[in-house]
Amino acid sequence: MNPLQKQLSWWLWLATLSFGVVAGWVVYEVRWFYPDLQRHFGPVGDPQVGRQIITRSREYLQNGLNILASEPLNNEQFDDAFFQFELAYSFLNVGLYRERYDCTETSLNQLDQLLNTLTNADATDLASVVRAVNPIVQCATSIEQHQWELRQTRALHMAERLDQSQRWFLTVTGVAYSMGVLFLVFYEYQRRRTNHSLKSQLSWMEKALEDALTGAQNRRAFDQDLQRHFERFQKGDPSFSLLMCDLDYFKAFNDHYGHTRGDEALQQVVETITQTLRPGDQVYRYGGEELAILLPNTRQLQARPIADRAIAAVRNLGISNPTSPQESLTISAGLATSAHTDTEGADVLNRADNLLYQVKARGKNDVIDESQSEERPDKSNPT
Repeated sequence: MNPLQKQLSWWLWLATLSFGVVAGWVVYEVRWFYPDLQRHFGPVGDPQVGRQIITRSREYLQNGLNILASEPLNNEQFDDAFFQFELAYSFLNVGLYRERYDCTETSLNQLDQLLNTLTNADATDLASVVRAVNPIVQCATSIEQHQWELRQTRALHMAERLDQSQRWFLTVTGVAYSMGVLFLVFYEYQRRRTNHSLKSQLSWMEKALEDALTGAQNRRAFDQDLQRHFERFQKGDPSFSLLMCDLDYFKAFNDHYGHTRGDEALQQVVETITQTLRPGDQVYRYGGEELAILLPNTRQLQARPIADRAIAAVRNLGISNPTSPQESLTISAGLATSAHTDTEGADVLNRADNLLYQVKARGKNDVIDESQSEERPDKSNPT
């Protein structure tokens, strides 16, 4: 073999080697690495991404409680509640959870006892069911939180792997033959798409549904829950009620004491209101000093005492507010209940918001329900 042939053979071997390296890398990325990312994070924008088995178990527990809280409770609803608890048991009874989380066995035993108790519908006491289910829900919630933390850790690990993969791949393809360049184009396309998918998914995971300041659920969670309750109401579930609350003279309170003290007061108010609510009720920070409270399966007559209790609890905190006629921090609230004339959840929200402005115009520190509704006042009134 003459020198030219040797040179050609060398370049052919080098081209083949470059092709093999790039092809082998791409096969690895497409066949194993990218599917692994998809298994962890799923399609971008899918609301079911990260929906764990333990999450479903907790939801079935809460669904069962909500059904049992319905009034009047018929046999079909009772059977549905029993079925929800059975589903919760099935999703909690996972080997991984039983091995890693001590509370799982206890919760399964408690749930099994509850199911045995529920076989006698006449002897079922809602309060005892709630007491029995609460520790199980707490266990499921702790497992769910830990699983999400593990998921985030794996996400960071995947991001590191992707970053290392990029650097090594670009180094190899930088010295590769022309065939390697062609595969680099393919890899860059795949890399950018996956990188975008990963960043989008991580961003979605980081958008928690909890307000960082107060610990209440945030506006995004409220919008989702309001729509979910309204859709269930349209399908035949009992009415739900909505309280829109606003701290009275809070801007003046902030101006007088400063925003740090205002944040502390807002935290106290949210904590106090939460303590007055029933299991299943939820408080949200709607925006600024405005709060929303969703009361599932609750008609107006049932919701009014809850609203009065929340108003009184905040007033009894005795947080000094020299800018208020009451000389203490208070809240006002508008109470609306879903109706069959509503076409969307926003209709309930608008009525509650209207009632809130009415009570602010009347003098604040009170709650108005739809039986007391008047024409909507001017929103320009000071709060």
